[in-house]
Amino acid sequence: MKKSLLNVKRAQNVSGSDMQSSKKFAFDISITFVASIINLVFGLILSVILARYFGAESLGLYRMVFTLYTIGMIFAGIGIPAAVIKYVAEYKENKSNTDKVISSAVITSFLVGCGFSVLFYFSSGIFEEIFNMPGLSGLLRLISPIFPFSLLIGTLLGVLNGFRAMKKFGMATILQSVIILVISIVLIIENFGLNGLIIGIVLSSVGTCSYLLLVTKKYFKITLNGYILITKKLLRFGIQIFGSNAINMINYQADIILIGYFLTSTDVGYYSVAVGFSTFFWLVPAAIQTITYPATSEYWANNNHSALQMMIDKSTKYTACILLPIGLGVGFFAKDIITLIYGEVFINSVLPLLILIMGTVVFGIIKAIGGSVTGAGRPDLALKVISISATINIALNVFLIPHYGIIGAALATMVSLLVNTLAWIFLTIRVLNVKFDFEWFGKIIGITILSIFLFKYFEFINIYLIGIIIIFIHILVTILFFLTKEDKIYFYQLLH
Repeated sequence: MKKSLLNVKRAQNVSGSDMQSSKKFAFDISITFVASIINLVFGLILSVILARYFGAESLGLYRMVFTLYTIGMIFAGIGIPAAVIKYVAEYKENKSNTDKVISSAVITSFLVGCGFSVLFYFSSGIFEEIFNMPGLSGLLRLISPIFPFSLLIGTLLGVLNGFRAMKKFGMATILQSVIILVISIVLIIENFGLNGLIIGIVLSSVGTCSYLLLVTKKYFKITLNGYILITKKLLRFGIQIFGSNAINMINYQADIILIGYFLTSTDVGYYSVAVGFSTFFWLVPAAIQTITYPATSEYWANNNHSALQMMIDKSTKYTACILLPIGLGVGFFAKDIITLIYGEVFINSVLPLLILIMGTVVFGIIKAIGGSVTGAGRPDLALKVISISATINIALNVFLIPHYGIIGAALATMVSLLVNTLAWIFLTIRVLNVKFDFEWFGKIIGITILSIFLFKYFEFINIYLIGIIIIFIHILVTILFFLTKEDKIYFYQLLH
């Protein structure tokens, strides 16, 4: 009898611990998600200002500058931030090891950043000649000092992520967006134009870096002990992440780069609006991935397969329940959303957006756990998958853009995202030895496709009325038939 009661008590303790862990997991995701939402809103405000007051050409020029800067950041980072997350998550109980890891990452990031600033400054003219965009060179020189600060931001955010200090992580992300928005608007009002926006981005990085140095100082002390050895270790892991990230970024930005090469900055402006709205669907999975990546490292290191299985299953299913109805809403009312926010002149952005939604929503479901294979110590597989996807994407872009313009770019990106999704599902099952509920996903995607057909069939009545009714029914069906009783209780407890 006593043994039975003891077992019950132990089970209750385990259950309570699991619940607390689940709440912590969801809370961390919510913090990251809120920060991402604020970033999106502020970024949208800036893009609307550029589009409304300066036109599609200026928006396209800004997007090209930001794209080249983002690609430069991937190469400059050498995968160090991801390596920091992994090793801090694994060593966080050992202060000596975390001091060495973080110190090596901080010093290396700063030195590499300084080198990239010089390189970016002197190569700016080459990019202007390649894309034949007057004014591009000056803007690239203006943004060049940002690299050491941005790389330090990435590394220090990795420290906070590894320690799961997500409140501070989210605050730093929000702070950067606030500074960009405030400084940029002031400088644009003072007739600095695009230069004002670029200056705002640079100054926001300086401010955010200062804040992060302040809030992370309690997590580590700078030490040169073992610097060479630890740096080699970070680079060995990071270089594989770098390869994946570099190809991944080129994959995601190939359409913008090739539109800029084959077409004009105005076309880049139209397409960037479609891309901006389509990648909105990655806010939820990106927030979840921020947590699933270090969580996978922790579960894998502790051989906690049951927790890993539950995390994979719930993360993908909850993401699907959120993204699919949102995708329907944006798809049904895409024309009204774009023309209302950006003006009638951006009507050319609607069809590319509709095409991109199909790829970004489906890929978004698997993106929620996209870092799990890497977290389990197999970054080499991520590199292979992304290489295949990027090859398909670039080849299709090169073939389709000259013939079909930005619509061809959208088609190429959609196909590559679908291929990426299938590859990640296969690798996740094989490497992590987890199960996917294919029947569940087949049914919910089938309901979504049926919703699209019903909307097209009845849209002659009133698109707003029919669209809202169909979305409401889709959400109701999801709640009633695709969420378990435990899921509903879990959400209810989280809300409280």
